[in-house]
Amino acid sequence: MKRAMICSLLALAALVSCRGQQHPIEVYVDPRFTDADNAENVEKIAVLNCATSLHSTEDPDNVAPATVEKFLVPALDLRTDYKFIAPNTVEYAVGQNGWDERYQKFLRSFAVSGKPDLAFITDLAHQLQCDGFLIPVVDLWQKDEADITENTTPATYVGATITILSARDGVALFRAIDEDYEEGARTETGDRSLVTSGSGAVYADLGRKVHRAPPFEDVASKVARALANSLPAR
Repeated sequence: MKRAMICSLLALAALVSCRGQQHPIEVYVDPRFTDADNAENVEKIAVLNCATSLHSTEDPDNVAPATVEKFLVPALDLRTDYKFIAPNTVEYAVGQNGWDERYQKFLRSFAVSGKPDLAFITDLAHQLQCDGFLIPVVDLWQKDEADITENTTPATYVGATITILSARDGVALFRAIDEDYEEGARTETGDRSLVTSGSGAVYADLGRKVHRAPPFEDVASKVARALANSLPAR
């Protein structure tokens, strides 16, 4: 199914290449999220640690959540119209109250089901005095290497979702989904093949007969910026 999703993404990219693909690819905004006169107007948001819905075979070293979080948090900090509570502050509050197991269980469950534990977020909101929670989830993390004997292009794919929940009742007030990819350019130079990014960095492993796909960080940074920028201006 994930392969089909990637193929659909590539097909969409080809269709819109002349005018640029829109990012994020999907955004949902509850009217209460942007209504200044509504009690659900959210300004102070606690950013939870990035969760993952990936199978262990897709991310065996479990680096995807930390990688996306590394780029998402600074991107959110550029948004001066919101007050964000950093994940390390959330972790501190969790640890101080002995909620580590509850917190990890919450992240795992939400990544799979999209349904929050209302009792937990109520307790956490009381400690952090926040209006809402932003929960990032990584759901696509893939590299396609290219055999030098085949007419294929190496590529890296990353997808993630951010959801903002009301601290009052756990309702999803905002959700943005983004998927992006980057291809390695194939270049023939006499007796060897190189794979380069747009910046000219070489990703070829000349000891193996494959063209390397670009680093995950290159794509994760684009996805993180798109998600952070998708929040409605206040």
